[in-house]
Amino acid sequence: MIRYGRRTVLDIAQLSLLPGRTLALLGPNGAGKSTLLRVLALLERPSAGRLTVLGEAVSDGERQRLELRRRMATVFQAPLLTDQTVMENVALGLRFRGIRGPRAEARARQWLERLGIAQLAGQLARTLSGGEAQRASLARAFVVEPELLFLDEPFASLDQQGREALAVELEAILREARIATVLVTHDRSEAMMLADEVAVLMAGRVGQYGEMPAVLARPASEAVARFLGIENLLPARVLQRDGNRGEIELAGQRFEVHLPDPTAATVLLCLRAEDVHLSPAGSTPESGSVRLSARVERVLAFGVPYRVQLDAGVPLVALAARRTVDRLNVASGTRLVASFDPGAVHAVAASGVEEGVGVPK
Repeated sequence: MIRYGRRTVLDIAQLSLLPGRTLALLGPNGAGKSTLLRVLALLERPSAGRLTVLGEAVSDGERQRLELRRRMATVFQAPLLTDQTVMENVALGLRFRGIRGPRAEARARQWLERLGIAQLAGQLARTLSGGEAQRASLARAFVVEPELLFLDEPFASLDQQGREALAVELEAILREARIATVLVTHDRSEAMMLADEVAVLMAGRVGQYGEMPAVLARPASEAVARFLGIENLLPARVLQRDGNRGEIELAGQRFEVHLPDPTAATVLLCLRAEDVHLSPAGSTPESGSVRLSARVERVLAFGVPYRVQLDAGVPLVALAARRTVDRLNVASGTRLVASFDPGAVHAVAASGVEEGVGVPK
């Protein structure tokens, strides 16, 4: 737990990271991600609670904390390079660990080459571009062969092309090195690419923790679902239930889902836009699909695919390739069939939906 005065900014009941795994701390700005990283990296002391790092119960003793920090490395959003050459910056951590001379230079050069900046070894760090500086910062972290690596928004200062290129390289390095890593990010795509597990932080608490694919497929709450970018959050009424499964009604269509609460009268259905399929009006979708007659409200060309906003008795969003948009003549007012596999739906508690308000009758 972390308190600043009377305000509690972080309250984590339990969180763990296994050796060789990457944990993403994912959440909106102000959720407490960087504060939690600083606590885990022993750069900030918790107000209360117990912390075990690299198999050791952390005490208040500064000597133990220093010894543990020597087994870690941290990369921040800003590279924080010294006013020296790139080679000197990358070898800095080795020098603090008593490794100098040709041995230190050989190890530093290995990581400069691995990260594609060996030609910059003699250049002053202050002359580097943002992407080059962050690569130097990563090389400085990896060269000390840490047992635990912390990455605090490592791509935030880069443009989109630089972010994507460096993320691909970092993913390969983490996969090969198998260093236990904590990644702070608010970018879902970065977490999906790099992390094995994810902890979604909401207002200083863990809203959900688990393996990355499971969290993305089955968000624990409406707040987590919204943050994870699930475009369709559809209120539905529970008609009948059998244990943890129940029949629900959505825009006149009935189908079964797993219920988050066996006593719930209403639920919120989470459905990703890419799982909504469009077909011509009057067509028959695959057997077992939920079929909704829909009218196109808007077509938004935010790159590829297109985002199609529909009125299907409930507001619905679908993603469609340009070829599909052209083939179906998708435009405002077009009548279509929107369908989806019931297995693509995940129900959460309808925390923000009052009985009878916004729920299909």
